[in-house]
Amino acid sequence: MDKQGPRHVKSFREALALSSRRLGFSVTQGCPLKCGHCSVGASPELHANRYGRSFGQEVVRQMPAIADTGIWSIDFTGGEPTLLMGFVGDVSAAAAEFDISCGIVTAAHWARTREQARRTLRCLRNIDHWDISTDVYHTDFVRLDAVERAYEMLKDEGKSVIIRIAYHEPMTRDDAVLIDAVMAFAGRDVSFQPIGPVGRGSDITQSSIADAESYDRGPCPTTGPLIQWDGRVAPCCAPASHEMHDHALWLGSAHCSPIADIVRRWRIDPLLQTIRVWGFEIVRNWFAEAGVEGAHILRSRTCDTCVEMLRDPTLLAIAVERAGTLSHRVRLAYALLEEFDEPWLDELLRREAAEYLRVGAWPARHFEAA
Repeated sequence: MDKQGPRHVKSFREALALSSRRLGFSVTQGCPLKCGHCSVGASPELHANRYGRSFGQEVVRQMPAIADTGIWSIDFTGGEPTLLMGFVGDVSAAAAEFDISCGIVTAAHWARTREQARRTLRCLRNIDHWDISTDVYHTDFVRLDAVERAYEMLKDEGKSVIIRIAYHEPMTRDDAVLIDAVMAFAGRDVSFQPIGPVGRGSDITQSSIADAESYDRGPCPTTGPLIQWDGRVAPCCAPASHEMHDHALWLGSAHCSPIADIVRRWRIDPLLQTIRVWGFEIVRNWFAEAGVEGAHILRSRTCDTCVEMLRDPTLLAIAVERAGTLSHRVRLAYALLEEFDEPWLDELLRREAAEYLRVGAWPARHFEAA
């Protein structure tokens, strides 16, 4: 598989497989834009919510260990990550030394003039994959000619470029007009995502309630661990990353644990990997077996179902307990090997088995049914 970011591969399965090799940095909540649909609620007023200067040096110091875990891809997002040009430039340069591909999500405010764009591209020359975001909200702050300028200059430099467009559901006429305008210069280098019910987007749309027949049975589309601006590590860059209360899928803090350890933690988390492989069908069965009604969390998108589960302490406790049983983890380890050629949970179970055999006992709780 090419060392691309999950957003730049050609299939959903490739993106799922790549997520275990990808690490994300949400570097700031600051942004020159203040769009009405922003999922992270970014704005100029939040510029102080950003990585401290020393954190970039620490990430660079840890890059050999990060590379040793088999990370192939690092993404920078925000807010607007180009506001921390030093952090992005230093970390992407360190990643390049280990042949780790880097990508960025940006609104291209830096491309209002060709000279300003040249300075940005020179500073971020180690960024290989560029996601340029635009939509009917962005264009109130960054005109489409700046987006086109950024796209053309990046293509001239041989970079991989995607124009990512957020749209309403149902799609509006203004959405369609903007999409036509973007495709006129970007052709098929376009991706789409619906405006979600997170951040300021919750003022525009709400998650669609579903039932047992219509809910999304697809797997969790996680793109890998995401280090937030305050060091906390979310399991993905999807709506679950905006659930700021303590819950079972948080992976700790990059200020307290080595990043390589956090990557390993993500790879063997039994609940996260369960929904990444199978979606929520098996989790719903656990709720039913426990005699607990779980239909109220079902939504038309897997990401939204996940958020509703995280907000329900009873259901979340059941899911965590059942995912952690030995019999389920053995089944999950086999699936991860078969689906994604990922050995990490299998290796952990083998180490656990060797230790249990050494001490002469296997904890009875691990024999609970999965």
